[in-house]
Amino acid sequence: MTQLEFIAKNWLGRLRTFEYKAHFFVKGVFDYQIENANKSLFIEVVGCPGVGKSTLIDYMEEKRLIKGLIRARLWIARLQRNTNIDSAYKRILDYKLISLENEKSRFKYSQYAITPRAIDKYVEDKKIPTVLLIDEGLFHHFKYEISDNWGKDKTLFSKLMEKRVIVHMTARPEIIAERILKRYRKTGNLLPYYKNKHEYEIAEYCRKAQKKRKKVIGEFEKRGVPVLTVNAEDGEQANTKYIDDFIKILMNDYLGAN
Repeated sequence: MTQLEFIAKNWLGRLRTFEYKAHFFVKGVFDYQIENANKSLFIEVVGCPGVGKSTLIDYMEEKRLIKGLIRARLWIARLQRNTNIDSAYKRILDYKLISLENEKSRFKYSQYAITPRAIDKYVEDKKIPTVLLIDEGLFHHFKYEISDNWGKDKTLFSKLMEKRVIVHMTARPEIIAERILKRYRKTGNLLPYYKNKHEYEIAEYCRKAQKKRKKVIGEFEKRGVPVLTVNAEDGEQANTKYIDDFIKILMNDYLGAN
């Protein structure tokens, strides 16, 4: 094999690997590698954009604590019928869409509901304990609709949230702003609400967003949803251990209660 053929074969292999990962693995949904799981849990990682969620998830993948979920499994689950789950998501979307002014926004949030609904069906159908770690899941997109309407549909929302655990990532707003601009300089990507803002303005935006998120998370915690708050500044290694220990404690508590 010539040097040119070797290089071409190497690059073709890389492209195929990338295509395989992009096509078959669901972005932001991972199997959590925990032994002897006795209850299904959805670990929803939340926090301001730029706080370090992706960095933490990359570290957890590297340490083989989580692995990507194959997309085909969720596509199959999405097509399955489940009256309770479909009714719950219809109710959530009804609450959300009434507050949106245009068709584009309504379509966007309808899309946001597809993967969480498929996850619920996937776990319900498996009927064996399954632990998934999720970035930008149901709570991320619909937390205010669920919180504001929980009293109206207590049974529905209690059932929907009973499998969910919230991992709330925080950091000093100044640190988040610094990370956001560093990533922008590297990738050129910047979320619309950060555009044309100075670093101190981004920090102030993050401060208000964190305060608002903390308040609604507190409401969920009062209703029995397990919450773990971690400081991104502690580093990926420490936070990975915090999360792993927290999940194992929840598993042990559940086993003890039964």
